[in-house]
Amino acid sequence: MKSKRGKMPISIIEDTPKSLVVEFQGIDRGIAEAIADKLQNAEGIDFAGVEKEHPEIGNPRLVVKASKNPKTLVSKAIDEILEEVEQLKVQMPKK
Repeated sequence: MKSKRGKMPISIIEDTPKSLVVEFQGIDRGIAEAIADKLQNAEGIDFAGVEKEHPEIGNPRLVVKASKNPKTLVSKAIDEILEEVEQLKVQMPKK
């Protein structure tokens, strides 16, 4: 994913066949929350949530536990979010 400032830095903290933890650097928890929300009802997801050490410090971490490949499920959720945002963008009136 890219922000207006360029590439959004992430760190993969944990990557196993059933678990994925991704830390988002330099952003608030909104993007991680959107991904977790999209994953909540996805098939194969056991748990999806966001953790952060403290509201004012630290970086948000997306935590995903799944019976299927969590990276694939996260990627699909991001694609769905991007599609929804694109649909909203088209509906916004031009200046």
